[in-house]
Amino acid sequence: MLHVWLRAQHSPLAVWHEDIQRWQTVDGWQQLQDIYAGYKGNAQKNVCLYIPSSHVLQVDTELTTTQLKQLGNSGKQYLFEETSLTPVEQLAIRQITHADTHQLYAVAQSDIDSWQQSAKLAGMTIAALVPDFLLLPTPEEGAGQQVTLYQDKHTMLLRQSLHQGMAVSYLPLIFERFPHLSEVSILPPIDAYDATDSNINLQKASIPSASTQDISTQSHFMAQTAALIADHQLLLTTLPNTPKPLEYPERHALNFFTKSTDSQLSPYLRVAMMVALSALVLQIATDGVQWYQYQEATTATKTEIATQYQSWFADEPLSSRTKLQVQLQPKLRSDSQAPASHMAALARISPLIKQSSLHAQSLAMQPSTLSFTLIAPDRSSLDQFTNTLAAQGLNAKLEQVNGNEQGQFSGQVTVNVVENSGTQAAVAQS
Repeated sequence: MLHVWLRAQHSPLAVWHEDIQRWQTVDGWQQLQDIYAGYKGNAQKNVCLYIPSSHVLQVDTELTTTQLKQLGNSGKQYLFEETSLTPVEQLAIRQITHADTHQLYAVAQSDIDSWQQSAKLAGMTIAALVPDFLLLPTPEEGAGQQVTLYQDKHTMLLRQSLHQGMAVSYLPLIFERFPHLSEVSILPPIDAYDATDSNINLQKASIPSASTQDISTQSHFMAQTAALIADHQLLLTTLPNTPKPLEYPERHALNFFTKSTDSQLSPYLRVAMMVALSALVLQIATDGVQWYQYQEATTATKTEIATQYQSWFADEPLSSRTKLQVQLQPKLRSDSQAPASHMAALARISPLIKQSSLHAQSLAMQPSTLSFTLIAPDRSSLDQFTNTLAAQGLNAKLEQVNGNEQGQFSGQVTVNVVENSGTQAAVAQS
């Protein structure tokens, strides 16, 4: 695996050379491909990219482990709402927990995609993306008493503990942030080694060395930093070693690498598919409910029809093997003339009821008779009305005469419709 350091967004790439334990700079991804593509059998062309810490957001939270789990990834994203210029929904979140303290780090997903695409165009595959402050050695004394500082013309980094570090934009402000700071350990810039190792060639391609102007600029930065440290009455220690890569960067908690696939769907297409799938599930559920309701209605209808059939034709049981329509149709045809005779009898009886002092209470229509209940002020009125019906040629009988508490009488009058129609036919023939 190649260890590549991107100190700033458009700075030259620094590549770690294991043989000499030094960083070598190349102009960009294409030159990296030309020089290191076959270095030590790097057939996979895997790269660990140390990204600029200036692109990494950091939040120290007092939330407990349980509370952070309840927040979830989306909840953690909103903890960066006040510090992120990128919409928080587009942040990749990583968490470091040590001794009941939690640090949250975030990087814009667009930056991650850009770095991965740049490596892919050069024929490289990124296997790890970690902040570059992890290249600095950990200070020996904690509690903010000692920090490690690195500075060149492209970046300025600071590391205060095993799990914390940052990019520095204004050094005096950092000194104010650590009131207990007593010592600053400075690493020499990696460009200083390019001049001494410019004679190293890899695969017949020379690696550019630092210019005299760059070295002069680095010396100027170092002098300014030393003077600033002296002004704050801090102990300055110059370390002999250089920033070194991590041994297992792919296992580090701050590895922001996300595996991308060519078949990954766009967010719009994913949303469209989810909407279509939801609509399909809703339609299936609706059809299922309608089918269930239809079956329930069909069963209830069949039960009600069977009950009605038994009430009409008590002597003829309903057969489950024969369709109901087949069993009812002959009976409906044989009784097709009955309603006409019934209506003719009612047409003759209704005017007589209206002309009398009686009131009709109920009517029951049977296949051969009409039976209705009349309310009369006395018993003689019921007898008189029955005689009137008989005088009109209707076969009427008065049955079940009862009295009530109001002194009225109710009587059931039954008229034989079939006989009446036969009598009327005989009279018509004579």
